[in-house]
Amino acid sequence: MLYPMKWSSPGPSGWAMAAVVPIVLAVALGTAFAADSPLVGAWQLDPGQSSQAGLYLFTPRRYSMVLAGTDRPDIDMSKASADELRAIWGPLLANAGTYEVSGDLITIHPLVAKFPVVMKPGASEVYRFRIEGKTLTLKQVRNARGVAVDSAPTLKFVRAE
Repeated sequence: MLYPMKWSSPGPSGWAMAAVVPIVLAVALGTAFAADSPLVGAWQLDPGQSSQAGLYLFTPRRYSMVLAGTDRPDIDMSKASADELRAIWGPLLANAGTYEVSGDLITIHPLVAKFPVVMKPGASEVYRFRIEGKTLTLKQVRNARGVAVDSAPTLKFVRAE
């Protein structure tokens, strides 16, 4: 036996569900598609690029960046002077957090960083990127203070895995 269905307004909770379900689906699908991004993986700084070593890691939502000068002095840390410590720690970039991609721009939101200003709440940095085959190029366009960076070097990475 079929029973006639009575239609009624969904009410406040029904309208809330109608609004929330598409948002949840969009987030879930966006995360799924991010896993297919060519950015995801491990990228090693091209060894022929200056006197630096670097490894940048990207998962579908998180990243880690470490870049260091290879010509830093090898000293006894227990006896190091302030100048020697600066020579070791100065040419080091390190931060990790979340990121988002929009077109050819990566916006990073550091959760931990060598420099405190980089990991302040609301701080972010923006990089222009391009991937060609197994090569990633990055150039910073805005720093953590929101200032445009015109003279940043272009870094070239090769896919490590």
